[in-house]
Amino acid sequence: MAIKILVCGDVEGRFSQLFNRVAAVDRKNGPFEMLLCVGDFFGRNNSDFEMYRNSSSCVPIQTFVLGPNKVEHIAFYQNGPELCPNVTCLGKKGVFTASSGLRLVYLSGRDATSTSGTSDETEFNTRDIEDLQATLAMNQNFTGVDILLTSCWPRGVTTYAGRPVSDRTGVDRILKRF
Repeated sequence: MAIKILVCGDVEGRFSQLFNRVAAVDRKNGPFEMLLCVGDFFGRNNSDFEMYRNSSSCVPIQTFVLGPNKVEHIAFYQNGPELCPNVTCLGKKGVFTASSGLRLVYLSGRDATSTSGTSDETEFNTRDIEDLQATLAMNQNFTGVDILLTSCWPRGVTTYAGRPVSDRTGVDRILKRF
């Protein structure tokens, strides 16, 4: 049986735009099991999110987001993994198995080696990658990863972009290990 999922990059606070589009795609081509959001979920203006938090608007399908990439977004993640009904933050790193059996491995934040070299809530470092590897190695039934989620882009992904794009590489050293 095929599993249908949707994936999006930076939402940057455009929640109504995202969830209206997801609802339309789900009606036309669904049902989809989940929406996976990588990159910056929150942005400069997040006033839209209150409608989803207080349930006056509904998130159409189960949505999973990575943790913050920017220090100014940390506050939005402080109330636990459920950011609002149907939107769950996976956390900094780990393994998530969906009800369908789909296995996601995730690592949130930016690569600390490309910034300060330390690791805070918005970054990962070599130790975080090794801890994630160790978690997988401890599971005797581990047969592999279905999806690796990061907010980092692989080296060279912007090579043929029509216009300049900010470089957010850093996933190469993760891919080598998984």
